[in-house]
Amino acid sequence: MREEILDGIRDGQFHVVYQPQMTADGSRIVTVEALVRWAHPRRGPLGPDHFIKIAEDESAIFELGAFVLRRACQDALQWPSIAVSVNVSGLQLQAPGFAEFVETEVRKSGLPFHRLELEIVESAVIENFNPVVEVLHRFRGLGVKIALDDFGTGYSSLSYLRKLPLDKLKIDKSFVDEAGCVMSASIIQAVIAMARAIGLKVTAEGVETVAQQQFLRVCGCHYLQGYLFSKPVSSREITQMLENGQIVSRAG
Repeated sequence: MREEILDGIRDGQFHVVYQPQMTADGSRIVTVEALVRWAHPRRGPLGPDHFIKIAEDESAIFELGAFVLRRACQDALQWPSIAVSVNVSGLQLQAPGFAEFVETEVRKSGLPFHRLELEIVESAVIENFNPVVEVLHRFRGLGVKIALDDFGTGYSSLSYLRKLPLDKLKIDKSFVDEAGCVMSASIIQAVIAMARAIGLKVTAEGVETVAQQQFLRVCGCHYLQGYLFSKPVSSREITQMLENGQIVSRAG
């Protein structure tokens, strides 16, 4: 499968789509998250659930991650008013020279560092805490933003959260799906209050209904992402959204 993935990258089978992260009122894009897709020649269109874990297991994640980073930086040059977010796996974070690689690629692209956001997951930090924190500080020193993805599904320990150079927490879709449940609603409220108290922005993922949007907005969530606003779309469609004046924003 490794060679199949590498061949797919070389043959242009992979492409990147973008899902907007909106202000809580739904009026403006602040960031777009880069998501990779595979137009497989035999199996048809594949989402990341079908190949990311395999890419990690077979060490193809480095080439795939490099492809997504380069494409995202290149596409983001068209959108000077917004930031672009790229997912980074634990294997990438722990690889020697990863910080230098990212710095080199971003400089080559011409994208200002403050317009790049890297999304990491809790497990990637816990497995190799001190070296990963060092890498994250390197990114923060460049001006790159750091978001902790799927918050609440892993360890969620305040003791390590205080030590991480973060800009943003992303509340996992599973909590948003059950926002009508008292326990999930209480967790969401607590996470947002805690994040705001320590100076972090909060994005809620998987927002699909107006009721969810209204609840999250009342809770003080900064940004919302989900099908209520937009499915993942091509770079051309993001450009059209911005050029048509549908959504106008500033990065940061």
